[in-house]
Amino acid sequence: MDPLILILIGLVLASVAILAVAKKFILENSDFWMSMGIILADWGRYERAARCCERAVKIYLFYVHAWNNWGLALYQLGQYDEALDRLEEALTLNPDLGEAWHNKGLVFEKLERRIEAEEAFQRARSLGADL
Repeated sequence: MDPLILILIGLVLASVAILAVAKKFILENSDFWMSMGIILADWGRYERAARCCERAVKIYLFYVHAWNNWGLALYQLGQYDEALDRLEEALTLNPDLGEAWHNKGLVFEKLERRIEAEEAFQRARSLGADL
């Protein structure tokens, strides 16, 4: 067989192996899923954004910002109780995350829990959340 053909076959096989490794890395990378969630939320595709954030959390349970963004996506979908649960998880992991306090205030407003909403917004401001 022509040596050039053997080289080309080798390159194709190496490319397939590299793609398999890259695919595995991407699918098991919480930052990838979190980034996808942010992009989808920016596009208004909150259901898919929520699923991406959920996937990020399943890969890395302590991903505070994924919990927060998952809660925010659920808020946008009108799933306020579920959103509150995700935001509580974010704040359990990092009680000083001003953005999560702000988002919690938004949820409380929708649930007509005005005193708790104001307390959450005040906490966000005290933590320097610039929202």
